[in-house]
Amino acid sequence: MYNFDKKIDRRGTSSVKWDKVDEIFNREDIIPLWVADSDWETAPEIKESIKARVDHGVFGYTFPAEEYKNVIVDWYQKRYNWEIKSDWVVLLSGVVPGINIALKALTRPGDSVIIQPPVYYPFFSAVKNNGNILLENQLVLKEEKGNKKYEIDWEDLEDKLENNLGVSTLIFCYPHNPVGRVWQLDELNKLLDIAEKYNLLIISDEIHADFVYDGQHQPLGSIRPELSDRIITISAPSKSFNIAGLATAYAIIPDSNYQKKFNESADGIQPALNPLGLTALKAAYQDGEEWLDSQNKYIEENYQLVQDRVIEIPGIEMINSEGTYLVWLDFRKTRLSDQELKDLLFHEAKVGLEPGHWFGKGGEGFFRMNLATQRYNIEEALNRLEKLMINRFSDLKEDKNGS
Repeated sequence: MYNFDKKIDRRGTSSVKWDKVDEIFNREDIIPLWVADSDWETAPEIKESIKARVDHGVFGYTFPAEEYKNVIVDWYQKRYNWEIKSDWVVLLSGVVPGINIALKALTRPGDSVIIQPPVYYPFFSAVKNNGNILLENQLVLKEEKGNKKYEIDWEDLEDKLENNLGVSTLIFCYPHNPVGRVWQLDELNKLLDIAEKYNLLIISDEIHADFVYDGQHQPLGSIRPELSDRIITISAPSKSFNIAGLATAYAIIPDSNYQKKFNESADGIQPALNPLGLTALKAAYQDGEEWLDSQNKYIEENYQLVQDRVIEIPGIEMINSEGTYLVWLDFRKTRLSDQELKDLLFHEAKVGLEPGHWFGKGGEGFFRMNLATQRYNIEEALNRLEKLMINRFSDLKEDKNGS
């Protein structure tokens, strides 16, 4: 019913992903698999709703009417079985602005804020922009029976909470960008135990919640209702429905005092809401679920393709992902520096992957691949990578196959 293979030329549309390749990769003839947006059209229900709104012809200042909050409430009940209240919802222009507003509202300059790298890089600037002290609880890459996955370093996390005065907040990424972890219930409960013990506020970025390969996302704020007041959930339909350019997101803030401070801090910073973005949000959450599920099936097939092909490519290992439409690729066995890897990937293979060092400590030697693109782009990128790596690192082929 939906054609995700349809070729769409995004060049010339001021697309960050496609029109900035020369600036980012120093060449234009490259397959860009970096910025986390999709290369296909959004759901037809969203397109039709926007067309109808455009036909109205007036796009004045728009306020967050109750109808938009109610569709979010209904979505969380239907999709995640979490009963939230409409007065918990604050509509925003984006997840990153929401994180910045939350830090401005609920921390003081000099407070310490914990993040868990390698992680979405705007977390770093959000902490620094608000005059906070950055503490890094480095994720640990472990391997069991050939399966590599990242885990939280619990001992280090508690050590930072015990030994640093003024630790007030953790910015949590769930599902995790870029490493693809969907934190399991025992891990989430352990985190909540720690939050309760140390009076820790958690800002939970759950923008990739709709992309879980096995099972269903369980919002952090839904797990222990008695602790939900210490959690600010920030999300958006932008990744799920490819509408990031419409600048519409939201925070879920159960604590009324936190929400009051949040709204006060947003005053004069948070722009007026985008009427087309609100229209798209409503259509997505009311009528877009069938399209979303079809899209996710296509992305899972792209993921399986990459997994099957990377096994045969020397010098690359794939970190198994549990969610998001992003893949974390490990090039460390090549023993090349990040710059040498970038020269190879960008200028010889002509594949625009996102350098792992952008995501902080622990990202060196890794690259992030975006799977939300037409399959022919994925296939061509894999062909180019395979040709390059076999030519350069054929000695690693035997080691990879264990022969």
